Amino acid sequence: MLHEALQMMLAAEGGSSGPMDVKLIPMVTTIVVFMTFFGIAAKLVWPKILAGLDEREKKILQEIESAEAARRDAADSLARQETELAAARKEAKATRDRARVDAEAHAAELRAKAEAELESMRSQATAEIESARQAAIKDLSGHAAELATAVASKIIERELKPADQQDLVEDALKEMHSLKETATAQAG
Repeated sequence: MLHEALQMMLAAEGGSSGPMDVKLIPMVTTIVVFMTFFGIAAKLVWPKILAGLDEREKKILQEIESAEAARRDAADSLARQETELAAARKEAKATRDRARVDAEAHAAELRAKAEAELESMRSQATAEIESARQAAIKDLSGHAAELATAVASKIIERELKPADQQDLVEDALKEMHSLKETATAQAG
């Protein structure tokens, strides 16, 4: 490009004046000014621009590293939480199983107590029924003895005729039957 510029300058000095006429002095001045500006910019401005770009690059790298560290921390935290959640689930299951076993044992204990109480009540009721039956039999035996004694005393007091004897036996049977019904009603 510089070579072409010099050729143009030489051609311009040749005296042709056209739209492509290039004047050598303004062109050289422009090139010198540009090179001076470029040199000053390269020494003063360009290092600041590069420093800013480097700083920006470092900042971006730090942010990327921070993001990676945060991602690793989040992954570690998630793994830790999943481990804790699994442990909590395991503990909850163990607690639930213990509670179920305890409830079943308590239910079995209550069932056994209820059955024992029921058996005790049955035994007591059977004993009471047997006692009442024995009392009724004893009472009936006592009445039968009294009745037999009364019949015997009546027989002794008078001389029995066959019709009187029949009436006495029927009266005694009726009384005995009546006493038996009363004893049965009392026992029931």
